[in-house]
Amino acid sequence: MVTKDGPSKGKSHEPAERGDGLSCRECGAKIETVTKYCPRCGRLLRTDKEEPSEPRNIKRSMLLLGRDVGIAVLIVLIVLGGIFAYTRVWPPMVVVESSSMQHRNDVSYIGVIDTGDLVLVQAAPLRSDVITWVEGKATGYMTYSNYGDVIIFNRENDPTPVIHRAIFWMNYNATGTAFDIPDLANLRLNVLWGGFYANGSPVSSPHGLNGTIWLAQSGWRGDMNISFNLRASFLTNPVYRHDGYVTLGDNNEGTYDRTPVLQKDIIGKARGELPWFGLLKLTLAPSPGSCCHGWGDLSAPKNSWDSLVIALLLMILSPILIDISSTLLAKRKKAGAKEGAEEEDDKKPTTSDTKKRDDRGDDVKSDSLDEIAQKADVEADLADGGKEQPPVD
Repeated sequence: MVTKDGPSKGKSHEPAERGDGLSCRECGAKIETVTKYCPRCGRLLRTDKEEPSEPRNIKRSMLLLGRDVGIAVLIVLIVLGGIFAYTRVWPPMVVVESSSMQHRNDVSYIGVIDTGDLVLVQAAPLRSDVITWVEGKATGYMTYSNYGDVIIFNRENDPTPVIHRAIFWMNYNATGTAFDIPDLANLRLNVLWGGFYANGSPVSSPHGLNGTIWLAQSGWRGDMNISFNLRASFLTNPVYRHDGYVTLGDNNEGTYDRTPVLQKDIIGKARGELPWFGLLKLTLAPSPGSCCHGWGDLSAPKNSWDSLVIALLLMILSPILIDISSTLLAKRKKAGAKEGAEEEDDKKPTTSDTKKRDDRGDDVKSDSLDEIAQKADVEADLADGGKEQPPVD
């Protein structure tokens, strides 16, 4: 109940709606004025209602929006700057438009270059920057599930760069109208490589090669024996009599590129991948003769399209789910704090309770004084009774 010292404490609650206005849910008293406590039972009202927020300041909102946009732009610039510092190439990524590097035509894999992947390109201006398949076979160096580096290079009369694996580097020997492939010296002759000179005799060294050579245990599965006809492919055409890389797509079943790649034509070497997301570019702006002519084009593996859809949904829904989770968590913390405060209020004594205890204390004190006085009187009577009485005449 309400006392002159203040309302009684208890669990807070909201007023209930009735036909004639608001009333206390606890005792049913009608609430006719704006009040914090019920006029009849003294219960605290509206404690879990949000106070009306102040009107939003448009200028402040614009400043906050500008700050957020500025932070986002700064983060993007930092990321792009870091990527450029690593790759030293711009643009630092290329979109894979064909299946020449896939390891299966109908399935894509993480760690393999598939149609629709975005591949990071790192500059490789020097011959020492590229490790070929032959070098990788000798040392065990692998990238993208096969030996050697994958290079991105320009090809004459083709505006689209090519991404293939560098198989070996050859030096043109003008004196003997042949090629030298010194890296073959690190592989066992007639076991992992071999061949024939133009006159039909077996090769005996990696120098002066003017006929055909073969590489065993090649291909991404390591089960192929690929032959390279140096004479027919390169030596018979004076245009191709120069130093360069012989390249091959992992998925091209031994059909190597018939043009030696000059070092100056290399854009860079592949370093890392962002799978599937290049399909967006290929769908919105396809290149002639490449994937993709519409969403879900099976020129790219089906699981790449499925994975892209899942990734996009996660990107869209994740911020929403995080925001909802943080909001619910904040509300839960706030509700817990309010309940704790209410429990503390319940434990605190009211003014009326304190007065009652004081009154009870005064009564106890009074009773004690009376008892002491009575005890003193009794002791006095006893003392008087023990004395000798004077004789009575």
